[in-house]
Amino acid sequence: MRTANVAYLSLSPPYSIFEWGGRRMKFKTSPYLERYVSVLKWNNGYLECLAKYSTLPQPVEEYLDLRFIAERLKLPTDVFRDVERVEVA
Repeated sequence: MRTANVAYLSLSPPYSIFEWGGRRMKFKTSPYLERYVSVLKWNNGYLECLAKYSTLPQPVEEYLDLRFIAERLKLPTDVFRDVERVEVA
């Protein structure tokens, strides 16, 4: 069951999808990205996670600046204020 204060990160090649509070952000990712393994840290728009790439034997740390993407989409500066944690969907 999805809760209001939890956001979800998923992959639908060639896009990554970040969903929260009835909103959805979709952005292009590497064609070598196979999946997101886990979320390590969430900091109000900055996301640190483990990602598995087809070109590497082990998952690697990936850093996503979702605030940058939100700015380009002209979203409000406080768009992530209600997100308390992020999970891989």
